[in-house]
Amino acid sequence: RGPKNWCKVHPCWTTCGSQMRQSPININTNQTIYKRYPRLKVENVHKRVIATIRNNGHAPYFEVHEKFDDEIVLRNVPERPRRKEYNFAQLHVQLGRDEKEGSEHSIDNKFKPMEAQMVFYDKDYEDVLEAKSKKNGLVVISVMIEVYGRSKEHDDCACDGETCTVRYVRKLSKLMEKYYEKVRRYPLVSINPHFLTFIKLPRKCWYNKCGRTPSPDFIEKKCEKEEPETRPFFVFEGITPLDVIPYDTNRFYTYAGSLTSPPCYETVQWVVFKCPIKVSSKAFRMLQLVQDSHLDPLEKLGVRRPLQTNKNVIVYRNHLK
Repeated sequence: RGPKNWCKVHPCWTTCGSQMRQSPININTNQTIYKRYPRLKVENVHKRVIATIRNNGHAPYFEVHEKFDDEIVLRNVPERPRRKEYNFAQLHVQLGRDEKEGSEHSIDNKFKPMEAQMVFYDKDYEDVLEAKSKKNGLVVISVMIEVYGRSKEHDDCACDGETCTVRYVRKLSKLMEKYYEKVRRYPLVSINPHFLTFIKLPRKCWYNKCGRTPSPDFIEKKCEKEEPETRPFFVFEGITPLDVIPYDTNRFYTYAGSLTSPPCYETVQWVVFKCPIKVSSKAFRMLQLVQDSHLDPLEKLGVRRPLQTNKNVIVYRNHLK
């Protein structure tokens, strides 16, 4: 059915039809509002935390081990209370069917081949699964990704009259090359019986609820427990946000948005760095070859959600044009 009809597929996904603060979006710099923010702070960022990688049929993703003591903690999140802290939980890399337009967000109508998304959750909650449906429960830091050797741009690319030095992220490239190969084949999964029960219901039961967020009680009882279990692979090297962040972390855009895949909860504060990074062409190819739930390679349809049109999303920037 595709992303346009996600809200009609499952009653836990009705928020996907909202037009309030859905992600991703095109960030038009001329329409953003300048606002000064304190620097983002990440505690234990130099530590490599224990992680696994899974292929959930939508895309592969790295996941921080829940019981690791040295948590990587994000502070000074824009538009959130100063004292709030968020734990590093997941790393996703998005791509599209078009090699040049694989990022979910675009900046001034320009896409990149891929987009890395680091997911952090509010420490008031037990884990990302519990936090993702809660108000202001998540923060996602986004970094645009180019492919080494395929871009016509030099290492120094002009960004609105200012220069971005594009960092080649060797460690992330190696992780993508090694572990996307391990999860290339989509595994058999055990589906929660709640999911099958809902699919058998007449769809008119929730068609007219497209755009509405399910009640907290419904989410807790029916939605938080539905995700299929997929086979994890241990990431021996561990992961850290340092594998992903660009040289320039001082310039970013931020807005209140949503998850870009079902259930599309509008609980995310997005921080989109202005400057990109670069990975190896082999890393890009390994991601393209990973199978989705239909056993097709991701390069066939991609995993990026189309740009969303919202009624009133305000985007801030912390840098001059």
